[in-house]
Amino acid sequence: MTTNKDKPLGIYIHIPFCLQKCRYCDFLSFAAWSTDSVTAYAEKLIGEISGRSRAYGAGHHVDTIYLGGGTPSLLPANMLDDILDAVYARYPMAGDVEVTLEANPGTVFGGVFQEFRDIGINRLSVGAQSFSADMLKYLGRIHLADDTADTVRDARKAGFDNISLDLMFGLPGETLAEWLRDLDTAINLGPEHLSFYSLTPEEGTPVFDDIINGRVSDISEIDDRLMYHRAIERLAKAGYAHYEISNAAKPGFASRHNMKYWSLGDYLGLGLGAHSYFGGRRFGNTENMADYISAAAPEEMTAWEHVNTASDDISEYIFLGLRRTEGIDLRTFGRVFGRDFWDMYKEETDGLIERGLLAHEGEILKLTPLGLDLSNRVFMEYV
Repeated sequence: MTTNKDKPLGIYIHIPFCLQKCRYCDFLSFAAWSTDSVTAYAEKLIGEISGRSRAYGAGHHVDTIYLGGGTPSLLPANMLDDILDAVYARYPMAGDVEVTLEANPGTVFGGVFQEFRDIGINRLSVGAQSFSADMLKYLGRIHLADDTADTVRDARKAGFDNISLDLMFGLPGETLAEWLRDLDTAINLGPEHLSFYSLTPEEGTPVFDDIINGRVSDISEIDDRLMYHRAIERLAKAGYAHYEISNAAKPGFASRHNMKYWSLGDYLGLGLGAHSYFGGRRFGNTENMADYISAAAPEEMTAWEHVNTASDDISEYIFLGLRRTEGIDLRTFGRVFGRDFWDMYKEETDGLIERGLLAHEGEILKLTPLGLDLSNRVFMEYV
């Protein structure tokens, strides 16, 4: 029987500050800040780490920490060190804890990578997005096309051996040849991990407004899907395993932290607007900075919560698990929930198999290539 002492815990820490808001971004981040406001935020974050540890995580051990944003690499290493020390002081750490820092090119240079290594960061997620000068300018990125290569080179010199690059495809006006050139440039830098996302114009962003008002042309769904599948093929040839809808990695380098999200593992979100899933309960912090800073206790930071029912957990286990290309093992499903999958979902699943969206191989159920394209339609059948 599993006890709390046996259960690993992931920790996500949100740093919402940026040098400039990207034109496609609808994440909780902002460019207007001061040194004093960053310091006040870090102090409050350290207080939340302490306060949350008393209610969430007793007996757990932390095996992944993810510093995301925003642009957490903007913070000086000594401030990040104080934040991480607050976690280390309150939770036992796995011996091979994965500590990821999101680092945008143009915000990190030279010796700072050694400082990051010295405080325990051992994985970088680098927001390259594109290697086209025109595309970077349009997206509102602050870095130049060559800055990503400089970032990877400097990180390697400091000893980083686990680097991920984020890329976007399906950008307005982008051709298949341009996308594959970007992808080849990324592969040639030799990262251990690559995330590749289709641009999704989010309402309220400048890119969305450009498309709606006809200032730029959105690419067709057919071209978008061609870019996606050609990327999977090219990554496979380069030795990257496509392990999740939008992620590929060399053997042994899948993101352990993100795997928690797709396998219904416990994780604690700390900081402005951060979300958590712990012991069957989902909850999220306020997105209002003034309310976050003025909160006298972590409980006052919580803006919403939802206690999962057994049905919630089953649905989430299925549609999150199907995001992984290995799919879900129906025997494991039965052991976890004490229910037979086919008794619950035979009609829906048979229909998806007949439509070519799911494949049933032995006890494994997974998305087909067509299912990858229409994954949201698949997931809706299990909600």
